[in-house]
Amino acid sequence: MSVASEGGIVVRHITPDDFEAKAEVHARTWRETYQGRLPQWLVDKITPQFALEVTRRHDPANVFVALDGGRLIGYAEICGAARPPSDYPGTSELAAIYVLAEAKGRGAGRRLMEAALAAMPHDRVVLWVQESNAAAQGFYRHMGFGPTGRTQSEDGGGFTELEFANFASAAGSPEH
Repeated sequence: MSVASEGGIVVRHITPDDFEAKAEVHARTWRETYQGRLPQWLVDKITPQFALEVTRRHDPANVFVALDGGRLIGYAEICGAARPPSDYPGTSELAAIYVLAEAKGRGAGRRLMEAALAAMPHDRVVLWVQESNAAAQGFYRHMGFGPTGRTQSEDGGGFTELEFANFASAAGSPEH
């Protein structure tokens, strides 16, 4: 899949040739997003080598990359079925979506989200977002997601994530 968008940004499935660049972007966007928000040990855990090992384990059909002028600037990963604690029937999950800080505001995040949603087997989608990440929450709201009211603690790092869904009612509880 390849979709050209405004500003020359292309979104497509990852290929093995992208693995190292995706790992670098994974590690860099993790640090850009979570430095000062998560315990330092957890920020430091996501190195390019760690991210490369994770990337190699994932099915390329579930990973999308955004490129600008051939340079990888972001990625998204999906799960065909939502993982626990999300337990809604017929629901997929956006597992990750990150864009380099220097590339934000040019449509890469939107294009990645659109590609991810189009590839999911279910129209109902959940995602998890760090409670203190107001920018990401604003992006997800703009893309039609809202909080369900569910929370979880993640990675033993003492931080809370909020569950968002594209089928959440205005009151915040999901429509089953």
